[in-house]
Amino acid sequence: MRHRAIICLLCASSWAWATSDFAYVNSANAPEARDAVVIDTRPLAECRQASMKGARCLPAEDFVASSGQLPHERDLLWLLGTAGLNGNENVLVTGTTAGARDFIAGLLYLAGQRTVRVLDAQPLIEAGPGRERGMVRSAVWTAPLRDHLWVLGKDILRDRPALADARAPTPPAPHAVVVAADTASALARFTQWRAGQGFDVRVFPGPLPQKPEADSTRR
Repeated sequence: MRHRAIICLLCASSWAWATSDFAYVNSANAPEARDAVVIDTRPLAECRQASMKGARCLPAEDFVASSGQLPHERDLLWLLGTAGLNGNENVLVTGTTAGARDFIAGLLYLAGQRTVRVLDAQPLIEAGPGRERGMVRSAVWTAPLRDHLWVLGKDILRDRPALADARAPTPPAPHAVVVAADTASALARFTQWRAGQGFDVRVFPGPLPQKPEADSTRR
């Protein structure tokens, strides 16, 4: 009986896990954050004025199209290349707004960034300006996307995985797919659950389609 109880306990907790390549840190001086490339997700004007040493300016608004969706994969990787990133760096993502910070952190991780640390504290703003993205890419993204963590609409219709509302306190099941009314909220919650709480979740990187309203003219 005791052996069975232990097995059940392990089964119930097996989907809470930790990963060394995606995590929060409380200080920019943490050992795992030292020598990392700093990604500043604040508005561009603030980042250009003053940021942490060597920071790259990647404001969240640069990565959401007018439709509220992410750019096409090719365009996304090109944008990252204009910031001088190739995906093989260790990055430290910082910002004064948690939602924007966590959105960019999740996006970088899904794009294949080698390691992503999220600074869960106010950034230490220094006198130097942040580095703005260029008009053309200065690096070519070579890291493979973490495709197994992206879930598309057709995958949801075919496989019918458990869906985790981003507004919920915890996901409902192992490997649940995070969904939200907008892309930024979905990816931010993905970061908070996966990097912050160790849940093995995936994400649907787009706003959920709205159900059509009933036609009131029908009888």
